Amino acid sequence: MAGRRVIYGALLLGAAVLHFAYGQYISRFVLLFLLFLPVLSLLASLPSILSTSVGLTGGGSLVRLSPSRAKLSVKCGFFLPPPLIRVNIEQFNVFSGEEPKLIKLTIAGKNSFEEDIPVDTSRLGSVRINVKKARACDHLGLFALPIGKGRGVSTVVLPAEEKPFPDPDFTEASAQVLRPKPMGFSEEHELRPYREGDAINLIHWKLSVKLDEPIVREPQELVRKKIVLAADSYDGYPGRQSVIEQLKYLNNKLLAEGFSYTLHYGRQTVLVSSDYEFESFILTVINGSPRVERTLPVELANDTIVYRVIPRKEVR
Repeated sequence: MAGRRVIYGALLLGAAVLHFAYGQYISRFVLLFLLFLPVLSLLASLPSILSTSVGLTGGGSLVRLSPSRAKLSVKCGFFLPPPLIRVNIEQFNVFSGEEPKLIKLTIAGKNSFEEDIPVDTSRLGSVRINVKKARACDHLGLFALPIGKGRGVSTVVLPAEEKPFPDPDFTEASAQVLRPKPMGFSEEHELRPYREGDAINLIHWKLSVKLDEPIVREPQELVRKKIVLAADSYDGYPGRQSVIEQLKYLNNKLLAEGFSYTLHYGRQTVLVSSDYEFESFILTVINGSPRVERTLPVELANDTIVYRVIPRKEVR
């Protein structure tokens, strides 16, 4: 466009010099024609410019590194389309906090046009794609007027699985503990001295006689330990991604084995008993601020398994 304006300016200057040097009818006509030519070009282009719009389609959700594309569509409702359309598309990831990527497209003289826009799915997060600027040129290429643009689209890039090291053991044997059973009989029991209020039928008579003091059998029941996944949130994006993808692995492992657990991430605490709670947590994290302060639980009961998730060494 700048080149065409320079050419037009040079022609206009030449016509003005010719007119003032010779003052003939033809030179006056040429000067007036050049003066009014941009106006005529703009008026002739307005119907096509005003009836042209651009829009984006696509979006959805997918696992990190899966291929994805958005589609840019340009439509003109006038039989004669604008000779040139320039579109700037901005793509940015809310969770990674990187600088937006700018894609520039130039479309020449088409009533209908579609172009695939590749979506960067290499990083976890919510990738938002917007038409930042869309302009159509007149037939001379001297003016560029804005045209209608639709809403942007979002692609949610979900975490893949990353196996932590060490891989914790959450089997029944390691995740169970005995505790006193308030009432009833149990094959599992613990011997202890008699306390006031204990039932008479709990007394171990043979052992009491042998030790010369009352000893009771206290019934025990086998219960699952509470499981807590404690994850720091990190300022650097690779660390945050590593933590989230390890949580994805651990979540699938625990739910597959029938465990519920408590997840601590930054200032968030989530009780997870199904994929729904975990997926809601993931969407909240990747659509929020890229930085979350570290806040880990400090006081936990003895019957609790705490596994702290940290970034793998290669991404710290």
